[in-house]
Amino acid sequence: MKNRNHQSEFKFRKNDRIGSAAAEDDEEFLINCFYDTGDLALLSDIDDNRQIIVGRTGTGKSALLRKLKDENNGAVIDISPENLALTYVSNSTILTFFESIGVNLDPFFKLLWRHIFTVEILTKHFESHNTVERKSIFDHITQLFSSNSRKDKEIREAIDYLKNWGEKFWLETEFRVKEITQKVEDDLKAQLNGKISLPFAEIGGVLSSETKLTGEQKSELKSRGQEIISTAQVQDLTKVLKLLDSVLDDKQKRYFILIDKLDENWVEERLRYKLIMSLIVTARELTKVKNVKIILSLRRDLVDRVFKLCRDSGFQEEKFQSLYLPLLWKKSDLIEILDRRIDYLVRRRHTRKKVSHLDLLPKKFNKKDITEYISTMVRNPRDIICFFNKCIETASELTKLQSTELKIAEGEYSRSRIRALADEWSADYPNLLDFVSILNGRPQSFKLSNITEREIDDVCLNIASEYPQGQGILNQSAIKLTEGIGSSNEIKKLLIQILFKIGLVGLKLQPYEKETWNDDLGKIFSFSDIEDTTSIVIHPIYYRALGIKLKDNN
Repeated sequence: MKNRNHQSEFKFRKNDRIGSAAAEDDEEFLINCFYDTGDLALLSDIDDNRQIIVGRTGTGKSALLRKLKDENNGAVIDISPENLALTYVSNSTILTFFESIGVNLDPFFKLLWRHIFTVEILTKHFESHNTVERKSIFDHITQLFSSNSRKDKEIREAIDYLKNWGEKFWLETEFRVKEITQKVEDDLKAQLNGKISLPFAEIGGVLSSETKLTGEQKSELKSRGQEIISTAQVQDLTKVLKLLDSVLDDKQKRYFILIDKLDENWVEERLRYKLIMSLIVTARELTKVKNVKIILSLRRDLVDRVFKLCRDSGFQEEKFQSLYLPLLWKKSDLIEILDRRIDYLVRRRHTRKKVSHLDLLPKKFNKKDITEYISTMVRNPRDIICFFNKCIETASELTKLQSTELKIAEGEYSRSRIRALADEWSADYPNLLDFVSILNGRPQSFKLSNITEREIDDVCLNIASEYPQGQGILNQSAIKLTEGIGSSNEIKKLLIQILFKIGLVGLKLQPYEKETWNDDLGKIFSFSDIEDTTSIVIHPIYYRALGIKLKDNN
């Protein structure tokens, strides 16, 4: 591309792209330009216990799962949370009632996941069998374990558990979720009916936690309900795990269960956190079953929120740390991704010569070498794709971008990234951009003391006036401040904590230190760490969107 003849062969078209931000829409580039930093090999290793892919939006979690699926054709079980009919669980008035009086439903949720995984694995393992043959599969398995040993007795009991489902065993997962939920509901009804002085028809209907129950009635309901939930088929499914381990003894037949999109709204939020917690615990338990690996894709903030909201008194988070595979990207990796995609875009039309960003962009921009400049503007694969796609939008019919086009692209990219950041965190921090406005027009780096109490008060007053029923910790804190609860300084520190958490700013606690940025290793700062002398460093991605004053302009 460096000689004139070559450059004249290629021109950007207005609809050109180097891929899509979403992995499900990025098939062509993902297939031809995938770049592996070693994570794929770790996930593909059935004996490696790293099974929870942890990363922020855009770090390539879905792309990694897609590549794993492509390279293990026939050995992958893809489970979509939205197809599990878990809204049926959410809408169960029986379960909701018992939870409302204090019954812990976690054992039921674990039962649900164990059942789903067991059926999916066995269905996959015997998928070559037709319907008639499937009916005798359990008999076939029974013959494999025909001795009188205790282990085989437990396996036969596990087979009996699965046989009880009959033909329903082979139905789609969503039907089995409904069936097992209905069975637990029926067990609750059967056990409780006639044992309390209330018509059971009321339970889950008119009856609710607000109904006037005597203390004795509520205590009896809770006790019996917890007993049923805690013991329902748990022993049977523990034996089923042993059955799986025995059946899946062929190293040539290994299976990967992939679960993505857990951060989406596949079930109402309160239940979603509990189901994810049970899923993580169950996935860890299934590491005991050989030749099966369950792989989950989760945003780091979602993991933290689930553990915070759903942990019990004996929960030990460190037990799960070894399961994490954090997706962290070096600057050189991101440049490699960019160059592979640029090369594919150009060479599929015109040339066999390798092409990189150095051929299509100016050598320098904003007084930086172009590679260094790009490295400051992106943090993950999605960023690099979005950035260069913005560049292409300004370059229609051009063979190469100059500083003018790059400046336009930079502004569009910056504004789109800050909108995307607000969307990503909207569930936790509604109206985030209203709070971020306090950074508008500031220098690249400034002391916390430069944000005045008056500025905090003004932002909080505007938020409280516009969103009087505001949700989320920021909105609620703003409303409380206008009511005389809390202090401007506390809200200022809270805001900076959150802006650090979401990656909009970095923090430098001491003048001699280099600024620290949040990443998927979970770095946090406490209130006591943040002082008026702390330096706030705004990420270059957001300079244009926030109108940040560059040092040369100060």
